[in-house]
Amino acid sequence: TWVKTGLKSTDIAPAQLIAKTLAGNDVLVGKNESGGIFCVANLCPHIGTPMSEGADVIGDIIVCPLHGSSFSTKDGSMLDWCPSPPIIGPLTGLIVDRKNLLIFEARQSLFGGEIEVLVDSNAKKAYEAWYWKGILDAQGKNDGTYY
Repeated sequence: TWVKTGLKSTDIAPAQLIAKTLAGNDVLVGKNESGGIFCVANLCPHIGTPMSEGADVIGDIIVCPLHGSSFSTKDGSMLDWCPSPPIIGPLTGLIVDRKNLLIFEARQSLFGGEIEVLVDSNAKKAYEAWYWKGILDAQGKNDGTYY
C-alpha cells in the first residue's frame, strides 16, 4: 500500500534523513546528495542499530553510525561490512551473516508533492501473529497436546 509520509520533498535537505513509522514499519525517508528521494529500513541489518541515530548519506550511499557498514540507497546492496572501529568492527561482522538493507519504493505524489512510500501494511500484524504463536507453542502444541 502506498502510504503518505506527511513530508514534502521540500521538507528534506540533500543528505538529510527523517525517521517515520508507516503502517508499523520503521523507515528512514531521505534524499541523496543529488536530491533524489529514497526510503530504507531504519534498522541496520548487522545488529539492528537505528540508522536514524547518526547515519551519514554520502552520494547514493548510507553509512551505519555504529560499525560503518555502507549500503546503496538505490537497491540496498551492501558495499562495506563493519569496517570500524578497527579490529572490533570486523570481529562483530563475523558474528552475523552479511545482509543487504531493506529498501522501500518512494515517490512524490502528483498533486501536492507529498512523499509516499510503498509498504507492506500487514507486516506488523504478521510479525505479531508469528511472535504470539511462538509464545503459545512454548506452553503446548496448537492441537492441545504437549511436547
